[in-house]
Amino acid sequence: MIKRLTHIMLMLIAMIAMTSCIYDYPHGDEIIDEEGRRVVFSLRIDEELATRTWGDDYDAYLGTSFDSRIKDGALQVLFYDHSGHLMGKAESIMYWSESSAVYTFVGDISHINLIAGNTYKVVVLVNCPEAIEKISSLIYSIDDISYPDGYIPMVGFMQHTLSTDNLQQLGTIDVLRSVAKTVVRLSDAMYDNGYRLTSASIDHHNAEGYCMPKGWESVSRTNDLSQEECHNSLHSHHNHGDGLSFASTIAGKEMTIYLPEFNVLHTADNRPSISVTLNRDGADMIYSNAISFCQNDSNGEAIPGSEYNITRNHLYNYTISGISSSLLLEYEVVEWEDGGTWNRGVFQYPTYHNPVIPDLQEYLHNPEKPITTSPVMTYNNVNPEAGAFSVWFRMTEPIGQKWMPVVDQSDMDYTIKVYDLSHRELTSPSQWVAADTWYNIKVIPRNADKAGDIVNFGITYTQDWMPAEMSMYLLINGESEDIAWPNSGNSPQRIAILQQ
Repeated sequence: MIKRLTHIMLMLIAMIAMTSCIYDYPHGDEIIDEEGRRVVFSLRIDEELATRTWGDDYDAYLGTSFDSRIKDGALQVLFYDHSGHLMGKAESIMYWSESSAVYTFVGDISHINLIAGNTYKVVVLVNCPEAIEKISSLIYSIDDISYPDGYIPMVGFMQHTLSTDNLQQLGTIDVLRSVAKTVVRLSDAMYDNGYRLTSASIDHHNAEGYCMPKGWESVSRTNDLSQEECHNSLHSHHNHGDGLSFASTIAGKEMTIYLPEFNVLHTADNRPSISVTLNRDGADMIYSNAISFCQNDSNGEAIPGSEYNITRNHLYNYTISGISSSLLLEYEVVEWEDGGTWNRGVFQYPTYHNPVIPDLQEYLHNPEKPITTSPVMTYNNVNPEAGAFSVWFRMTEPIGQKWMPVVDQSDMDYTIKVYDLSHRELTSPSQWVAADTWYNIKVIPRNADKAGDIVNFGITYTQDWMPAEMSMYLLINGESEDIAWPNSGNSPQRIAILQQ
């Protein structure tokens, strides 16, 4: 789940006066009286608010933070019925100040036929193009979000069932930013030692992005979306020969860029990388393609297979903490509102032994024995575990590192169980941690009808400083003959199990 969305909150209160039915609807449904029909909502932007008012001759906005500001007139409130049809949107929106951090908006909705008892989806668009019937196709360009002159598209939504009350409070709508923010900065020690960050640029990126997150139609409110559901990149690949430049946000120390989403995992040849130039005592140090959207080891080198997507409403923070043969990086990938502390993210690749065949004792007494066999399992109605795919696995470091066995099929068809050396079942995932011991993992088929199907088995892990949704796969399917699992292809992350 998305843990925390932006602090922009939309408090919607519909002030509706009820009269008798205008049209003859069944079940006693009533049309809301058109006279005086308004929608009222409060919008919290940030703690520092601009003193300008909308409608002046210059380009005014509420809020001083680039990350949260709203362009003059760029707020839309839409109402959709249960079938996804646009009923209408608020017009003539005005506002006044409620406090130092909250503005209240009022808009005319007298032209929208809203029926008491019906449920509507209320969608708020901020800094987005003019809404049309199918808002899923709304697109912004990278020029629209360039710092410092652009504006970040933001969206939020909720469902509400209208009652016959004169005053209806619709509650809070959380808002997602439709872009990702990437920051490159020097550590305090590097800056104090005379280093300066003079440029940063990215080569591959998308030139456009969708305003709406994927999956918004199927959930009731913004914060019901998971990270996987949110990601909705628009394939609009662009490659800058000299790189698209970051903007300087702290002179000599920090540079920032705002980007549309990018599906890094599904792009083999055009994965984005960041080049930086440092200067010390007048001498430039150029590091081309020095930062990738992936995990790095202690030497600053990219770890194969550890790439992650560029996803909306996320911060990608990279701190340059030293120089060796490459840049030494501290990095974090967090949801936007969690990114102010610059937590040190030290990656420790786990120490582990590839899964081995079920007869662990035979393997331990004869380490030269091949550790793999054809991965198969069989449904057994009487004794389900008798037909399981069974392996032994050990992870020793870092101590306490959590790991998780997974399959790519429904848990209605397959069960995973973990046992210790004494054959005691470890039912809680909190017990599946790095330790100087072996664990027995069993994948148990539950559906006889799945005979002939292939199930991909893997083992994932998440470091303590990483977001929970950033789980990564261990490399458990080797390349050499004694550790390569038969019939599992060349993917090092998965073992392909055949249900016989």
